[in-house]
Amino acid sequence: MSAFEVGEWGVINLIWSRLKRDPLEVLGLDDVVARRIGGGKLLVAHVDTLSQSTDVLPGMTPHSIGFKSVVMNVSDMAAKGVEPLGMLFSLGLPSDYPLTSVAEIAEGWRDATSKYGIYVWGGDITESRELMVTGAIIGLAPEGRVVGRRGARPGDLIACMGSFGLTSVAYMILLEGKKTRFKAVEERAKRAVYYPKAYLKEGIRLARLRVLTASMDSSDGLAWSLHTISSLNNVGIELTNIPVPREVLAYADEHGLDPYELALYGGEEYSLVFTMRPDGLDLLPNSLRRRVTVMGKLTRDKKIRLIVEGSERIIEPRGWEHFKR
Repeated sequence: MSAFEVGEWGVINLIWSRLKRDPLEVLGLDDVVARRIGGGKLLVAHVDTLSQSTDVLPGMTPHSIGFKSVVMNVSDMAAKGVEPLGMLFSLGLPSDYPLTSVAEIAEGWRDATSKYGIYVWGGDITESRELMVTGAIIGLAPEGRVVGRRGARPGDLIACMGSFGLTSVAYMILLEGKKTRFKAVEERAKRAVYYPKAYLKEGIRLARLRVLTASMDSSDGLAWSLHTISSLNNVGIELTNIPVPREVLAYADEHGLDPYELALYGGEEYSLVFTMRPDGLDLLPNSLRRRVTVMGKLTRDKKIRLIVEGSERIIEPRGWEHFKR
């Protein structure tokens, strides 16, 4: 049996079945680890890899590769409400990789870490068959402040920070050749995949207010995030509102596509997807409340569905998964 046959989660479960679990780690199976280190503090860390053959889209520059490799890591800290301290990078390079491109990757690291108020501390360089950029991010948080994927209950609100669908449009333009006559649509879609955004300050503020019950980012797609929250918390989800940018609506109309398909089954958007207490929205300051979109609520019936204009559709467990194509 191969990795292709079991998919990313099959590989993850296989690895965990062979390892000992740290009894001081508090989150369990999550994208982020949080370990008790005493004094009421948690050491929080995350690692993510970007590879040339599977993650670099046409038109991406070395600068955008470096920038995105930072955002990939910062976004998972944002979902936990943790302020990162700094990053380490492992850079795998073919022997003929241009030094000018190495410099641009480093400049991408510099610009992204400056945006989020952190530093690159150092790392490792090795020779590889293709470009490989692995970032590790480390932070500290008070115990009880880190928001995991578990803790949601029926009746909670499900909400987000950000929108969905632009990366799906970018994939269709860049990988499938489905062009658009609207320049603004193409530019915003490409920007979404070349220079994505992490909602770090917002995630930290939400965690400090203690209104969230579960949280993750949408790097594997909105539908996948919804199914993860549902499975880990044994709840259903009823959506009535998905924030879809007007550029996605225009592209869907131009090509006869379903905008909700684009919004649900994309990936690498790094929007925050979280659940809140039923009164959570009322407890947010206005400056933060305006940026939160309530998408629906959690239910007891275990169904994951979208209700729009009186019709119901079941949301399938689809999205980005390594080894699956």
